[in-house]
Amino acid sequence: MEVLILERYQFLEGIEIEIEIEFENQDEAEVVLEAIKPEIDGSPSDRTSVNINIHKSRLKMIINADDAASFRASMNSYLRWIKLSKEIIDLKNEYSENQIN
Repeated sequence: MEVLILERYQFLEGIEIEIEIEFENQDEAEVVLEAIKPEIDGSPSDRTSVNINIHKSRLKMIINADDAASFRASMNSYLRWIKLSKEIIDLKNEYSENQIN
């Protein structure tokens, strides 16, 4: 998994960052997006908005926040959920390989 921070802006109105995360294939990216979709749809903060989409094997995440604290909290949460989803995929794949052997 590769994480690229493409752009970062800070305006008087708030902070915006665009992050792209590359997975091994598009299926993995789609599974991760589905896993974190409830977090996207049910975000409790009105100080932060997140937009996530997929292009091929890359998950693109744009975070907009009113202030640094909400930006940091949101970014850390989404990256943690993405990392956890990837770890679960890897464990499933490892288990499947061990069952075949």
